[in-house]
Amino acid sequence: MYPSPSSMFASVRRHFDDPRVGDAVLMTVPTDTEGVEPVRLTAAETHEALYGQGSDPQFAATVWKEVLSTALSDLAPHGTGKLPVIWLALPRLTGTVHRVCTRLRADRSDVEAEMVLALLEELAAPDAASRLSDSSLIHAARTRAWRFARDGLRDLPSTQVERIAQARAFTASDGEADTPAEEGLDVRVDRPDGPGGLRAPLRFRVRPEHLRKGVLADTDDGTRDRSTCHGPLKNRRSGRRVGTRPVRPVGGRA
Repeated sequence: MYPSPSSMFASVRRHFDDPRVGDAVLMTVPTDTEGVEPVRLTAAETHEALYGQGSDPQFAATVWKEVLSTALSDLAPHGTGKLPVIWLALPRLTGTVHRVCTRLRADRSDVEAEMVLALLEELAAPDAASRLSDSSLIHAARTRAWRFARDGLRDLPSTQVERIAQARAFTASDGEADTPAEEGLDVRVDRPDGPGGLRAPLRFRVRPEHLRKGVLADTDDGTRDRSTCHGPLKNRRSGRRVGTRPVRPVGGRA
């Protein structure tokens, strides 16, 4: 599985692949040798110091410490001081992205976005300066990715919309596309209270025959409405309305 051109990781890489960025001095790294001037590294040299062939682990640890220190000192709302941390973490995160997407069938762009959010949240933590390290940062991003993908497995996909589309395509292929369309229904599924469930209301159109018998019930104002629970039975709470489906004919809209 390869990153798409529009993925977040690919965008960060393209930014530092620009010679104007890669050849610019990124940081000054102090040395432990007395009398030796600090080492000034460009972005490309910083990457080479961490991942290049024959890189010195002790010097790499010093570079990481300086990278994190620079990122934590950037308090500007639109500053770019944290961007090098994301870029330099990518080689240690790409393998995890591949495993998460392959094993749990998660969307790559979503996994990458979750990892970047984890990195930024760790850098923004109040105690980041006292306890943050490159290892803890990478661990937080990997953990966030696996948790996000596993949470996605609990979602129950519905093929109702696909079946409606297939039915319409089948009707059109039979040469009946010019026949008057039956009255459709405009369906809205409201976002339930609480952290679980839908993140936003859903709205779509269906034909009456595609709705399960008994879904609609007459209300006092003459419309049809029914509250339905979409989660597993063991997760339902007594008296809790998980979602509502107010339904009205499409033709009735202004």
